[in-house]
Amino acid sequence: MTSSSLAIVIPVGIGVWILLWMWAIPRASDRIRSVLDGRIGYGPLVGLIDLVSCTLSRTLHRVRYVGFEDLPTPFRHGDVGGGVVVANHSAGVDPFIVQTGLRRLIRWMMWAEMMDPRLDFAWKAGQALPVSYGSQDAATLRKAVRHVKEGGLIGIFPEGTIARPPREIRPFQPGVGLLARLSKAPVLVLWIHDTPYTETAGGSIFRRSHSVVEFVGVFDLSGEKDPATATAILRNALADHSGWPRNEESTLTIGDTEPTEEP
Repeated sequence: MTSSSLAIVIPVGIGVWILLWMWAIPRASDRIRSVLDGRIGYGPLVGLIDLVSCTLSRTLHRVRYVGFEDLPTPFRHGDVGGGVVVANHSAGVDPFIVQTGLRRLIRWMMWAEMMDPRLDFAWKAGQALPVSYGSQDAATLRKAVRHVKEGGLIGIFPEGTIARPPREIRPFQPGVGLLARLSKAPVLVLWIHDTPYTETAGGSIFRRSHSVVEFVGVFDLSGEKDPATATAILRNALADHSGWPRNEESTLTIGDTEPTEEP
């Protein structure tokens, strides 16, 4: 091929390549966004976080889900309806492996001090609800109750933060009983164990394990007028199922009172 021909072919080829790239990338991007959005809904960013969560759970942590074949409505993939998810807090990886098992978006109520600002995009995408375990959490409680009544799932680790030392059941914050009573929704109790024990919450996320998430039971506490009694029912169920000893020292030393304001 002559130099004059190359002078024509090369620019034309580059132009065609650019046109194909401009045509393909938006369509591929739209397809990727659609696939991610279709995982559990709520947008492609939530779908991407869910994809990462599932990958970590199945490959790095090799999570075993015990009793999940018996999960009732509304805690199964594709279900609709509100509910509350309660579990002990063993490691920073806990929300990821629970989310992977249920396959519905869970809005987690999280201690504000543990919400790393560098992950603010993830907290916003997952619609996390920050709590400080004080009387100012009344507004957050109202949001949580409203979300459940509108058909969503709320997740909470009622021990407040990661239990240290591990393999103990710490006191539950009474707010979980109030949430269960006001939302009038079923409460799913899970037992998480064999997760990595690390000095920091984030350290457990990328450490190999054979974690287990175990179905304890579903409870209807809508008729229980005393939030403290409702809270005790949930804690006793988890302690009895796990066989772990009860440690009556709270993991929290902050906050003045639990929220008591009704929505």
